[in-house]
Amino acid sequence: MNQSIKIASIATALSLISLNVSAETASFNAGVKVQNAFTFTKTADLDFGTIRATADTAATETATLVLAANPATAATTASTDATAAEIAVLAAGSPASFSVSGVSPFATLSITGTGITGAISPVTAPAGTAGFTLGTPTYYVLTGATPNSVATTTIQVDSTGAATFNVGATLTTDATTPASDYIDGDYSGTFTLLLDY
Repeated sequence: MNQSIKIASIATALSLISLNVSAETASFNAGVKVQNAFTFTKTADLDFGTIRATADTAATETATLVLAANPATAATTASTDATAAEIAVLAAGSPASFSVSGVSPFATLSITGTGITGAISPVTAPAGTAGFTLGTPTYYVLTGATPNSVATTTIQVDSTGAATFNVGATLTTDATTPASDYIDGDYSGTFTLLLDY
């Protein structure tokens, strides 16, 4: 009996001790850093080289020069009527080049090339001088998740979040029946390319 009473007393004492133990708390912060921005850089302009060009000053025939994004592909020319409008390459050009970095690994970026359309005009020339139009952009991935491949509307970066690619396009002679033909000199235009997640 005394043994039972002692055991019960010990159990009661232990329960009282456990009830008197204090609980402690610790606070902490939770955070995250957002980086939606990335680095997108032009490394070379689109250069159609040096050409001989004739515009149709009597009608609307046109000639085209297609500069491929793939640097291994030769440029091509064509004309709806070579007697009225023509382009001949004297010195080869090169595609525009771009680099992207700071993207999440293996992410896919969308290409919007609607800004790669418009006029390429003479830097210095009389009013009415023939100009060119730029259009039909093409893309070729140099480095990234799919190196040495044609891209259409997307580019996938590599494990470091980087990629490089080229942009080609088509140069077309003036179809507006200009008052005067092309003159020697530089012709240029400014265009935009958009990349986003």
